[in-house]
Amino acid sequence: MIRNYFKTAIRNFQRNIGYTMLNISGLAIGMAACLVILLYVENEFSYDNFHENGAQIHRVEFDAYQNGSLQFKCATAFPAVGPNMKADFPEVEDYCRLFLRYGGGVVRYGERSFKEENLFQADQSFFDLFSYELIRGDRNTVLKEPNTAVIAEGVVKKYFGEEDPVGKRIKFGNDEDYEITGIIKSPENSHLKFNFLLSYPTLVNLWGEQFDNAWGWYDFYTYIKVVPGSSISGLQEKFPEFINKYSEREDAHERTKFVLQPLEEIHLHSDLIQEARVNGNAYTVYFLTTIAFFILIIAWVNYINLSTAKAMERAKEVGIRKSVGAFKNQLVKQFIFESLLLNVLAIILASVIMQLSMPFFNNLANKQLTTGAIENFSFWGLLIIVFIVGAFLSGLYPAFVLSSYKPVEVIKGQLGKVGGGLNLRKFLVIAQFAASGILIIGTIVVYQQLSFMRNQDLGFKINETLVINAPSVIPNDTIYRENLFTFKKELLKHTHIQNVAASTEIPGNLIYWTNGARKLGKEASQSSILYRVGIDYDYINGYDHEVLAGRAYSEEFTGDTDSTSVILNEAAIEMLDLGSPESAIQEKIVTGGDTLTVVGVIKNYHQEGLKKDYTPIAFILLPNARSYFSIKLNTTDLGQSIATIQEQYGKFFPENPFNYFFLDTFFDTQYQSEVRFGKIFTVFSGLAIFVASLGLFGLSFFTAGQRTKEIGIRKSLGSSVSNIFMLLSIDFIKLVFWGNVIAWPLAWYIMGEWLSGFAFQINLGLSVFLVATIVTLFIALLTVSYQSIKAAMSNPVEALKYE
Repeated sequence: MIRNYFKTAIRNFQRNIGYTMLNISGLAIGMAACLVILLYVENEFSYDNFHENGAQIHRVEFDAYQNGSLQFKCATAFPAVGPNMKADFPEVEDYCRLFLRYGGGVVRYGERSFKEENLFQADQSFFDLFSYELIRGDRNTVLKEPNTAVIAEGVVKKYFGEEDPVGKRIKFGNDEDYEITGIIKSPENSHLKFNFLLSYPTLVNLWGEQFDNAWGWYDFYTYIKVVPGSSISGLQEKFPEFINKYSEREDAHERTKFVLQPLEEIHLHSDLIQEARVNGNAYTVYFLTTIAFFILIIAWVNYINLSTAKAMERAKEVGIRKSVGAFKNQLVKQFIFESLLLNVLAIILASVIMQLSMPFFNNLANKQLTTGAIENFSFWGLLIIVFIVGAFLSGLYPAFVLSSYKPVEVIKGQLGKVGGGLNLRKFLVIAQFAASGILIIGTIVVYQQLSFMRNQDLGFKINETLVINAPSVIPNDTIYRENLFTFKKELLKHTHIQNVAASTEIPGNLIYWTNGARKLGKEASQSSILYRVGIDYDYINGYDHEVLAGRAYSEEFTGDTDSTSVILNEAAIEMLDLGSPESAIQEKIVTGGDTLTVVGVIKNYHQEGLKKDYTPIAFILLPNARSYFSIKLNTTDLGQSIATIQEQYGKFFPENPFNYFFLDTFFDTQYQSEVRFGKIFTVFSGLAIFVASLGLFGLSFFTAGQRTKEIGIRKSLGSSVSNIFMLLSIDFIKLVFWGNVIAWPLAWYIMGEWLSGFAFQINLGLSVFLVATIVTLFIALLTVSYQSIKAAMSNPVEALKYE
């Protein structure tokens, strides 16, 4: 029986080779696109799920409030939180703290030195909570002693070549010395990415034991492991009393709140300040998952449409089969088998397309996904599910339509109702192009928002700015300040260098230096969080910040040299209730234990791009700031300028590697995830529309075939080619139009939700929806035009001979 089904299917495929290829290609493209996206989605959901006790591990989120208003939500907390939670709560089995050495630093081994970013001080309990693979070393002791370190596997060769790093000593910064005690794997699918783990006891030796139990310095990632079966909500209810116990403030529990974040949810569901690395975005994953199913459903709908449209051609076959004794269930099996076979061919082609397109997708998504490994059970599971669902669901309806023909009506030629499924086909076409309309609108909105963010006035000059990582290896502060002064003086001798400024931060970075701040005379309870940037005398002018009132820093003013002055931006004076920029001048504020006089107010600018609102910033005079040097260039010969700067840098800061980048490129990295999402969205939206167009092309072919005699009669009675073309096209255009009408409210809601994640955003105007509708109609018209024009230009004599 199977052999007979197979023979019949092959004959049918050969007899209708164009139809078969159209179906296979549409299904293959849809399956391949869906599977590629689902592999990406599966990878995003895999973050941190390799930890043996992952379900028990939570990160402590610190939320700060002021007068009942949320100030910020932070991924880090106080160093005292972890040990005190373990001591006070029986639900807490263990804890671990990590301290990110913000800004990184220079790591040296022998003659080799590199600027490293991902450096963490970590408790020894890191290896008790987490299941990162330790390739070399003892999990129980590698970070137990001061001045010990674990190196990531991917960094070993850079420093040690083929040498065994264990037992070797590295230097960090000026005088920190560490012995390598282990080698660890730092997998990509983790919200923590590290090059070195430095022992936490080293911090105690460097900064004193008092900081180890500090309550107020919130720069420590704190993870707790709860006892299995513990109530997380019940534990969190105890936090207000816990906060009051360890804080000196009576209203501490109103100003400070702790939230426990499940470890496995951090990557997709956490976007707090001071995240350890840029996390993923659940909305992006859900968007792409929706696109994946849109594409696949469109492909299946194409199959159903083409199969039912072709029913007229197989009506006689079914009638004859039934008249000689074939049962309906046998016919259903035959057509299901054909669907199964066609899907097998499609899945084989889809696998080939996936393999060929994976490098392109990995480059697009910045991933290292693979489908080649036989042990990738997730991939094979997805493949089997897609195949089974596609073969049976897409083949079931056509099978029942085809097997339901009545042999008497077919043989008599009463085929009026045999074609069946017309209304269903119309509905499916509308659904296809509703999905296509949503994707086109989404693509337009994503690119308009990206263009808006990248072209908006940032409030400072970003172009032609070269930024150097300032030296972290220096003899002492006095020599550094003298060298910095001379270094700047030497650079400014060159006409292609306009300005050199030192600072603790640059635009595009999250500012980690924060303090409570209030207007002098207000209660301490009225303090708000103020972000601080240390700058030298040349920073304000170098970045061309607009001074709205007062002045920039100058060595001519004693208050500046005594470090009792402060420059604020508009967001800061508004937060501190200092009135207008003019009235804020000479007002005094209290921050970080200092009383400072406002000497200048600058216009708001976008420190972290347009995703976030304006940051309240205080610019503190710090002439020997040592995080970044910003150099304003005025030349087209960048190579010569960089060579000059590198030569002078090496002369004055010889033990430090020369690392530089251009600020405009660096600033744009904030939008990398959005740009990546926009590209992926566009590519797969295009595929979805292409697959939908394949189905529309097939339907226009069969429609023209069914109306051959009608076209012949109309032409013989004088209808023009344009009249016939419109006759054949108008029905499809109506369906596509109604698909877009359905798409409008859905797209408005979906893209409105996506835009809500941006502090500064475009307006969803009517033009976006009109453009999307015009584009969809144009694509549909282009798709059906070939067959419509061909039919319209056919010889009416041949048409009248039809059947």
